[in-house]
Amino acid sequence: MSRATSSRAPFVTLRRKPTSLIFSVLYAVFIGVWLTLGTFPFVQALALALAFGALRLVRFHLPERLAAALGRIMWTVGPLLSLYLVETLNNNDLLEDLTPLEIALNLVWYYMIAGLVQLIVGHRNKSAQISAILCWCIGCINHYINHYINHYIIHFRGRSIFPVDLLTLRTAANVAGSYDYTPCVTQATTLVMLLCYVTLLSMLSGQEKRRLPRWKITLPAIVLSGAYLCVFAFTSFVDVLGIEPSLWTTRGNGFFLNFSVCLKYSQIQEPDGYSVEAVEEIAAETLAESEDEETEDDAASDGVTPMNIIVVMDEAFSELSVNGDLTISADDMPFIHSLTENTIKGHAWTSVLGGTTANSEYEFLTGNTMAFLPAGSVPYQLFVQPGENSLVSQLSSLGYTTIAMHPYKKSGWNRTAVYANVGFDTVLFQDDLEDLEYVREYVSDQSDFEQIIKLYEEKEEGSKLFIFNVTMQNHSAYNLAWTNLEKTVELTGDLVGTSNWANQYLSLIHATDEAFEYLIDYFSQVDEPTIILFFGDHQPQLSDSFYEAVMGANPSDLTAEEAEVRYETVFVLWANYDIEEAEDVDLSINYLSTLLLEQTDLTLTGYQTFLSDLMEELPVIHATGYWDSDGNYYQTADELPDDLASLVNQYSILQYNNIADRSNTLNSFFTLEDSS
Repeated sequence: MSRATSSRAPFVTLRRKPTSLIFSVLYAVFIGVWLTLGTFPFVQALALALAFGALRLVRFHLPERLAAALGRIMWTVGPLLSLYLVETLNNNDLLEDLTPLEIALNLVWYYMIAGLVQLIVGHRNKSAQISAILCWCIGCINHYINHYINHYIIHFRGRSIFPVDLLTLRTAANVAGSYDYTPCVTQATTLVMLLCYVTLLSMLSGQEKRRLPRWKITLPAIVLSGAYLCVFAFTSFVDVLGIEPSLWTTRGNGFFLNFSVCLKYSQIQEPDGYSVEAVEEIAAETLAESEDEETEDDAASDGVTPMNIIVVMDEAFSELSVNGDLTISADDMPFIHSLTENTIKGHAWTSVLGGTTANSEYEFLTGNTMAFLPAGSVPYQLFVQPGENSLVSQLSSLGYTTIAMHPYKKSGWNRTAVYANVGFDTVLFQDDLEDLEYVREYVSDQSDFEQIIKLYEEKEEGSKLFIFNVTMQNHSAYNLAWTNLEKTVELTGDLVGTSNWANQYLSLIHATDEAFEYLIDYFSQVDEPTIILFFGDHQPQLSDSFYEAVMGANPSDLTAEEAEVRYETVFVLWANYDIEEAEDVDLSINYLSTLLLEQTDLTLTGYQTFLSDLMEELPVIHATGYWDSDGNYYQTADELPDDLASLVNQYSILQYNNIADRSNTLNSFFTLEDSS
């Protein structure tokens, strides 16, 4: 007969081990600090911290079957919660912004992550906690902190992480000290949701020891996962479903799906109709038409060979008024607006927003376009090889001394290797320059332009000089101290108070305008023929509240065509000799080097001749769409009329031959092989 006094385990117990107590205290401290920094009221943050810290010590003792069933339910719920948390951090409304198909395809990745973690950990409840925490951390990195990896990805740049962002660690380290890492309310709120899930799991009794995999379940799961990965990566499965990489925003795909799709397309795709014979045919047709035009124009030719070619790609220089109704206290670029004599100016259309300066550099120096390259890719990291065909190698073959100058650290964007690969004779970074002056934390444009003048004055008399200069003054963030920066321009009217960042940015632009006037004034008095191209590499990424006030809508709610204005910057092409003047010219950056050489009597490559003809029909070709000469916008090449689609296909065939099929590159078309 059993004892009448047989003992029963209590339903609830407290963890009393010192390690448990210490962990709970640290748990509470972390929660309290994070929530307080995340704008939670102090009392509320303290209460939540104490509550979660205390609950971490509580443990429920449930019947074994009930505990196991609850554990399985919680494990199943984990990926669903993770999806919600990550998409919230990705500024997505899960049910409104994603289709059921996109939700399902995202969930596949979350369940595979959860399964992999359980396989490694061998403990269901712990693996569920780890998976949820891991996904939340990825979401936070994507939302804010990840500018350590690629320079303000979503909070500052306005887009989500792409696979190639992981290659830009050194660039991120350069500017990491300029940003504010305080958690935002979204991160704090999602943390509370995560803590509810993690804490509840810690309170459940159940499996104590690591278990070996149950192969009847694990093996089929591994096979199914492997089969899915193979179908996803190596078939047209994604194309059939209509899922494409999203560059402008990830809201159409969701974070993990968009990341994986971009990874799938991280290789340059061979264009339709590509063959070496097709390249030769396009080249022959281009050169034949060019010879006919040259015969007609020979009598009228009065081109000038410039002794000095200076290109300034100015950091984040743009005209914010293109975004909408901008009211400001003074003209932010009065000199540029007044410049007309021997000047061509207008808007340069970029493929990037708020960052990834290197892509604008690449498009300018090569004439290639990001429109045909993997979404989110950085050619400086992936595609530039020794002997790269470029404006630099072309000018070198024409007898110019070529200098690249960037008044910042040499580790950014793989520039040291890239500048050698494209053929610069001399490369100068911040440590190579003397007598620099700073605005905020960066070398001022005035000081930068003085360095250009110094290089000109030090060159050998009668020699030809090409300088490619990438500035730093206007680099974000725009909440830095106003060191050596006068407050000259600010928002007015209804825009007052919408963005202090915009106020600092506008004053920076005004300072650049003054420095550019100094540069032009100097070379206007130089006897040697000199031509200067100045353009912005991208617009800044300012606060959503600013864009809502100016554009009348949150940037995430804009259509692709409405969002195009955010890819407009300014370009100015000036010479101290006679050139045909023009204003309000719209060109994408890949055309600017061709436009520059057209104002000289220097020989164009066959590729530049092709681009010269193409820009007459499609003046803007960039990563987010196409604009024809009549001002019509096409988001994808599939939407183009047949005649324009054929030209774009020819362009993509030539570019592929130039950078992807290198063993068969038609060098005679992309270079000046016979020049000396």
